[in-house]
Amino acid sequence: MTKKIPVGETISRAYGFAFGNIISNLGAIWIPALVLFACSYLLFRPYAMRLIPGDPDALRQAMPFFLLGLPLALVLTTSQIAALTKEALGLRTGNPFLQFPFGAPTWRLLAAYILFMLAMIVIYVVGVIVALIGGIVLGILTNAFPADSGKMIVATIAVFSAFVFLCAITYIATRLSFLLAPVCIAEQRITLVRGWELARGNFWRIFLVLLAVLIPLFTVECVYIYVLYGDSFFPPLSSFSDPQAMAQFQQHQQQVTIAASERLQHYWYFTYSIGLLFVLLIYGLFAGLSAFAYKALAEDTPAEGNA
Repeated sequence: MTKKIPVGETISRAYGFAFGNIISNLGAIWIPALVLFACSYLLFRPYAMRLIPGDPDALRQAMPFFLLGLPLALVLTTSQIAALTKEALGLRTGNPFLQFPFGAPTWRLLAAYILFMLAMIVIYVVGVIVALIGGIVLGILTNAFPADSGKMIVATIAVFSAFVFLCAITYIATRLSFLLAPVCIAEQRITLVRGWELARGNFWRIFLVLLAVLIPLFTVECVYIYVLYGDSFFPPLSSFSDPQAMAQFQQHQQQVTIAASERLQHYWYFTYSIGLLFVLLIYGLFAGLSAFAYKALAEDTPAEGNA
């Protein structure tokens, strides 16, 4: 019989972990968070100053910052998720503030994330190839129908196929990734299969527990953008049909971004403190959801090779 994730209990325990265990969670992530914030402080303004929309020279100048920052941010973020997942699973030993954040769990989880991204790229490429072949076949079949009805049929099939493909990508990505961290941390191995198997029959339950975090997160993100950038950060609808208006807006947006980065730099002691709090809560919520769901699904379900 397929085990089910207890939706209400998982959400409740995840919020309890994120808000009620905040001191220990801080101890788990403070080292990589400190390094990440320091790098952000040093790199964000030079990057923002050079990232001018429509300027190839500016984009070329910004590229080294991007190439340096992306892998560094990936490692530092992965180490935080690994530490919080270990905390949520109850596997941490010793003082939470004295944990080494760059041990085997971090690199194992990083390898699993890379494996997941490669798998999704392969699936996407295969989907695109199938879509191209299907488009050619549809183009040939269209000739068998009158012009207007043929276009309508092709358009209908194309929209439906795109919707099915999007649903399939979402389904696969969710099942592959949701339990990836707890499997890597608890079972000390790199695999996509184990999480896929445990999540069988639980897609909609996973979807619901993720919504319990994503909806509040999206709301807070909108408020944050409005407070930091103002209501003029988003382009007016009229600018999409007016190239000159869009160019003016992009220039204005760049100025707003630079001004925001200057405020972040000037009030770094406040903005990074708030940022650390949000990191603790957001990562704690996602780590808690996956960890508590894993514990519910993996109980009395031996991993392959451990039966």
